[in-house]
Amino acid sequence: MSAFFHEGGLKLRQKVRAVVVNDHGEFLLVRPHGYRDGEWTLAGGGVEEGETVHQAMRREIAEELGVELEEDLERLPVGNRFIYSAEHKAKKSLDHDGQEAAMFVVRLPHNAQLALQAEEIADARWFTADEALAAFPVAKQRQVFEACLEAIAA
Repeated sequence: MSAFFHEGGLKLRQKVRAVVVNDHGEFLLVRPHGYRDGEWTLAGGGVEEGETVHQAMRREIAEELGVELEEDLERLPVGNRFIYSAEHKAKKSLDHDGQEAAMFVVRLPHNAQLALQAEEIADARWFTADEALAAFPVAKQRQVFEACLEAIAA
């Protein structure tokens, strides 16, 4: 699999994101370096050349959270496509037009031992669903999270 794909004249970076839920119904969010206090997101990252999205999700959870996943991953029927503005693309000297994230649910015990990737992740904590919704800094993130919650409950 490629780290990029082409669709509708766009070159998109393939990403993966995890809705990490524990056996108490809490959701793990991370605060990467560069995020302001009180702003959180889902764990995940980019698909590397030659990886499937499932392999990338396992690698990202291992890297960011220090957790090796044993069970099968459940891919959710939800995606998150983001197209960059021309200004953002030029400012960052990007060679692609946006990104599309495959969404997964990752189930962990409430007492799972986490080893955060210090280079990328400043903090991680468990939230209720309502607290998690309030912690996303962008409305689209909240919409995607809500769609994931609906898919998990179905």
